[in-house]
Amino acid sequence: MGRVAVVSSLVIVAAVIGSIASYQVKPANYAKLVEKQKKFDEAFEKEFYVEHTKYVETGERSERLEEMFEHMRQQPDMFRMEMDNHPLPYLTTECTACRALVTTYLTYRRVLGWDRDRIAAQAASTCETLNILTPANCVKIVNKNIDILLYIIDNRPSLSAQTICGIIFQSGTCVLEDPAFLNWSINVPAGGRPITGSKTSPNRGASDIKIIHITDVHYDPHYRTGYNAVCGEPCCCREGQGIPSNPADGAGEWGDYRDCDSPWKAVEDAVRAAARQHPDAAYVYHTGDIIDHGVWETTVAGNIVSMTRTLQLFRDVFGSKPVYSVLGNHENNPTNVFAPSYIDRTDFSASWLYDFSADQWSTWLPTATQQTIRQGGFYTALVRPGFRIIGMNNNDAYTFNWWILYDPTYLQAQLQWVHDTLLQAEAAGEKVHILAHIPIGTGTSYRTWARQYRRILDRFWDVITAHFHGHTHADEFNVFYSLANPQHAISVGFNGGGTVPFSNYNPNYVVYYVNPQTYQVTDFESWYFNLTEANQNPNRSPIWTQLYSFSRDFQLSNVSPASLDGLVRRFASNPTDLRRYWEMKVKRGDPFLAAGCDGDCLLNHLCEIVTNEANDDSKCNALAAIFRNLDDELFNEEK
Repeated sequence: MGRVAVVSSLVIVAAVIGSIASYQVKPANYAKLVEKQKKFDEAFEKEFYVEHTKYVETGERSERLEEMFEHMRQQPDMFRMEMDNHPLPYLTTECTACRALVTTYLTYRRVLGWDRDRIAAQAASTCETLNILTPANCVKIVNKNIDILLYIIDNRPSLSAQTICGIIFQSGTCVLEDPAFLNWSINVPAGGRPITGSKTSPNRGASDIKIIHITDVHYDPHYRTGYNAVCGEPCCCREGQGIPSNPADGAGEWGDYRDCDSPWKAVEDAVRAAARQHPDAAYVYHTGDIIDHGVWETTVAGNIVSMTRTLQLFRDVFGSKPVYSVLGNHENNPTNVFAPSYIDRTDFSASWLYDFSADQWSTWLPTATQQTIRQGGFYTALVRPGFRIIGMNNNDAYTFNWWILYDPTYLQAQLQWVHDTLLQAEAAGEKVHILAHIPIGTGTSYRTWARQYRRILDRFWDVITAHFHGHTHADEFNVFYSLANPQHAISVGFNGGGTVPFSNYNPNYVVYYVNPQTYQVTDFESWYFNLTEANQNPNRSPIWTQLYSFSRDFQLSNVSPASLDGLVRRFASNPTDLRRYWEMKVKRGDPFLAAGCDGDCLLNHLCEIVTNEANDDSKCNALAAIFRNLDDELFNEEK
């Protein structure tokens, strides 16, 4: 979800945001609509400040202020969605709200000199008015974030509402214009093998290495079977939310399609099922988000308990099998917020998380990884001769990481380290898998960071053989295209989906087949269980079955960038295949299948595959031109 404003909706919504991402295709007259919206937003912003100031002075909301709050009020179905997936009308309204609220609160702080407690009280009131959380939880989430935000605002007096909202939305009238946030770069000297075409790979073979990918378990220690799954908050099925009068509204035994995380028994079952069904797997990739979505009440101590229990489960189940983990955006407290290493205030620093991770991951990682993990939660490890892993902490480039607003250039350090590590790998003749929680280049990846990463990928396209992500809870893939030669597909990002059903999904994990010479992914398959069926049989374990075997189901020789680029173009002209992909992406979740996916929906999912950077619509536009010209009954009904 995405209603945002300084210490009010900005704090709250970013913290509780859900996790399904999908590109939003822009209409042909988008530029004209944006220009029109700019004028509206400028007028709304000024008027809101006037009306809200009157309310602060008198204690009474005018009829006009009530109308403006109603215009900004949170749509109830936005809680479960990553902002990428919000329809354009919602995004437009959210941007309007961001600009109006941020401008107002910046003025209260900088001009009127409001203190911390007054800002916090008013922000919590705004949270309640916009129906984002319950009044008590509004207070909790504001207090978790306000000191960080005020520190940033006070120490960056030139930071404007336009820049704040431009970082978060990166589109529409909330477009980033500040050169300080757009123009930084890292050092990427020329070199490497020239890109002369799309990258190919071998077909699947009998000697391929198997790798299990588990992600987004979102273990909720407060989950209780039978408790309210329709609680009206961003995360339900929790003991504090009570037992509903209607039993149908109660949480399921093995999880719930509604806005609920995973009970421990479901986390344990998923990990044990993956190990049981694939004992010949050589490695395990774990791409983060152990912690639940109850972000208004997370604590360092509580997060440590949940992470310790989950990582111990990996040790118990997989034994000596190496597990390569990266951090999710939910692991820190507050959620999403990863400060620069030079910020030494203990209440702001993520050092506790990095130290914890260094200790826990030492079971599987060499001693040499300790320094960078403790520095920033990232590392590299040689898996076997010729094969290296880079585990990134790209949560720092998530657009809801407030510290981007303080110093965007602090992101340079890790990116430069990635470049330098790849340079060393290239010299050693190694191939590299990149692990990162947030899909690189999605709409919630900070655009300048994504552009700099694409420069790295262009340079080391022949060294990086695959990317592995989580975060979205969707079982999907992304094709990366060369920045210099955009017709050439050079890499693929594979998403492990998630064992959590939040929201509307079936739980899953993914297994990859990797060529032992090139270390390219040759095929992949997904395993899942139907949550409805499992909850109807609460006294036995869920039945895990294969959701798909990708090459077989789409008649492909391999899953190379070249092959998947061809499949994407096939999707543009064949809605039947695209619909099959969508069903797999949502893991045949019963609510998704019941709601369906019309032509515009399918096109959004198609474009999401090929978008490598916010606002780079070039690949989408080319596919949309083919897709919209289809003479098919599916689309005739929608024209």
